[in-house]
Amino acid sequence: MVNLQLPGVDIDLRHYPQSYRKGAEQMYPIGAHHNCWGSNSAVLPIREVAMMMIMTQLTDKPNWHEKVFNDEIVAKWRKEAMEQSEDDLYSQITEGKDTKRSCPKPARTRIVSEKAFGYCIAELRDKAAFFKKTGLIHALDSDGNTIVKSDVQVGADLQERLRLAFEKLQAEQASDIDWHPRSGDRVQDLVHPSMYPFVYERSSFLHEPTVGVTNALDSVGKGETITAMQTKTVRTQFDFGLTVGGSSIPDDFWSDKYQWLPADLAFQDDGKVKFTSYVNNLHPNKHPEIYQTIEGLVDLAIPLWDQCLRELNRQDDPQRPGVAASRFKLPEKSNNEDDDLWEPFDPKLVENVEVKLGRYAISNYIQNHDGVLEQRPYPEENIIDPVILAQAKVHCTWEKIRDPIIPEPDEFAPADYAAMTSSIRDRFKDSGLQIIVKMATIELTPTKNEFPQGGWHVEGQMNERICATALYYLDSDNVTPSHLSFRMRTTTYQEDDLQSVAEQDGYHYLERVYGASFSNDACIQNYGSVETRQGRMLAFPNTFQHRVSPFKLIDPTRPGHRRFIALWLVDPNQRIISTANVPPQQQDWWTEAVFGSGKTANLGQVPDEVLQLLAEEGVAKDLPKEKLEGLRSRLPNEVMDMVRKQGVKPAGLMTVEEAKEHRIKLMDIRSRFHDRSEAGWNAETYSFCEH
Repeated sequence: MVNLQLPGVDIDLRHYPQSYRKGAEQMYPIGAHHNCWGSNSAVLPIREVAMMMIMTQLTDKPNWHEKVFNDEIVAKWRKEAMEQSEDDLYSQITEGKDTKRSCPKPARTRIVSEKAFGYCIAELRDKAAFFKKTGLIHALDSDGNTIVKSDVQVGADLQERLRLAFEKLQAEQASDIDWHPRSGDRVQDLVHPSMYPFVYERSSFLHEPTVGVTNALDSVGKGETITAMQTKTVRTQFDFGLTVGGSSIPDDFWSDKYQWLPADLAFQDDGKVKFTSYVNNLHPNKHPEIYQTIEGLVDLAIPLWDQCLRELNRQDDPQRPGVAASRFKLPEKSNNEDDDLWEPFDPKLVENVEVKLGRYAISNYIQNHDGVLEQRPYPEENIIDPVILAQAKVHCTWEKIRDPIIPEPDEFAPADYAAMTSSIRDRFKDSGLQIIVKMATIELTPTKNEFPQGGWHVEGQMNERICATALYYLDSDNVTPSHLSFRMRTTTYQEDDLQSVAEQDGYHYLERVYGASFSNDACIQNYGSVETRQGRMLAFPNTFQHRVSPFKLIDPTRPGHRRFIALWLVDPNQRIISTANVPPQQQDWWTEAVFGSGKTANLGQVPDEVLQLLAEEGVAKDLPKEKLEGLRSRLPNEVMDMVRKQGVKPAGLMTVEEAKEHRIKLMDIRSRFHDRSEAGWNAETYSFCEH
């Protein structure tokens, strides 16, 4: 059942019902903090991540869904996969890991084996059948966690309407471009939720969601300001063992100052969506065709969200679409001393190799293999047989440089990509959806010819309850390819399964198989990256952190751009404050609606005193200058002062300057949140112990 009580208004701002108990509220997980339950991935073998990345690359090929059934083409793909360097592949898989000490790249063993590639082809043929039916591709998917892409979901007609929408909005800003702060004048915000956000104790609020679209400006001046309902600390209801280090999420992961404002959408009789409240920062009367265009894009995003979202606390516990578990079983054994787990000893590979041996390595080897020496940190070479000592050094060196025998995937079993029991279109047909919209263009020039790599992040703070993202890349011109990289948190409790396989302090083999140090690496699982090419729709749950890769101009002598629209889905199980509750805050919208604009401004019947007071309240810049010249008040100063105290301008309106000040403050708060979230992701580390 959808919770219509608004956090911060009817219930605590930090209401986040985490519980496995019967009757607990249903919800979609968020990956902002390690105590956000349901947002973890299993630890995946390096070979499985490589397989996902290869399949993603192959599905970028034209007509891949037909070519994958052509054995001659597949043989060519296989040859390329078996012969290409795997250095970059391994770097992406193990980014952020202790690759020098614990998990160096295998020197001779291929990460993508013949059997692994064969599995990829079998899975791609399975995915091809689903693609032919739906146009959707599970790009990176394992353990029930999925990123979905489609290059055919958005047709030419809608793409053209989006292109015209961007052109229209850019033309409106031609004389005063809104560059996103701190982007170096590279990112132009056309519609962005950080402008005119909901501001506690400043924005007007209506408890009844009565603010619509075409009549939105009629509500200006209505409502009252509110303070966020909150307690000092909220403890979430966890069953024991779900997380590490307690069950609370830090208070400042919510903001009691700001919240992005979603727009409400209702499902119509034909199942399509329609906005029932205005999109923040998109004028509801000037751009009705853009509203319709975005509605069409939301309709197309829903099938992708259906594939990647997984709801918690469902009584029917539906199967997740796609690859629901790892493609690999846990290794049956992992004793470092088990020669069956490593490539056969080759003395030639040890010749002329210099490695730093551990303090006890030689003495331990001699003790374990010959029993002729008591353990000592530094055995006296003159009391040991030189032959034994040389042999010990060779074998200890070999243990440093040998490759593991990486497990092969299980036998292929087709995934059920249509496993969902119902679409969110059906689940929430009565309550509708809430969507936050962003439209932006990245503009590069010969003097600003590069866009830097972004930072790892999830979308929004806990306030916004964003559960999924859909991105549509409308247009790219004269810029190099760019990618979104993805990663998820694992949990230290998942160590138990792996530790049950490991011998006492003997998990180095597992570290080589999984590409992580199990004594100090962060509990993070890299999933790979997806290209953000023109015409592509990409959707993923907000349990993934993601990061944009750098890109630059192809031809450095002329400009280039990348334009996209982001749709952020608020968890439909929980309503939050939306534009249905907040009258438009854009002062220039109201001024133009009341007085008109430019030469058509209708100020003839407005008394000079009112115009003077409006000018004092910041409306002057939105009114014709010639109408404001020579104003003369006929009222005593005392009366004017009394009116000033009451105000002439409706409550809740903001000037552009004030909105930009709030935007900077909001960004500062979110920067601290992102820093703390990222620190939390890196602070939880694996800690395999002796047993």
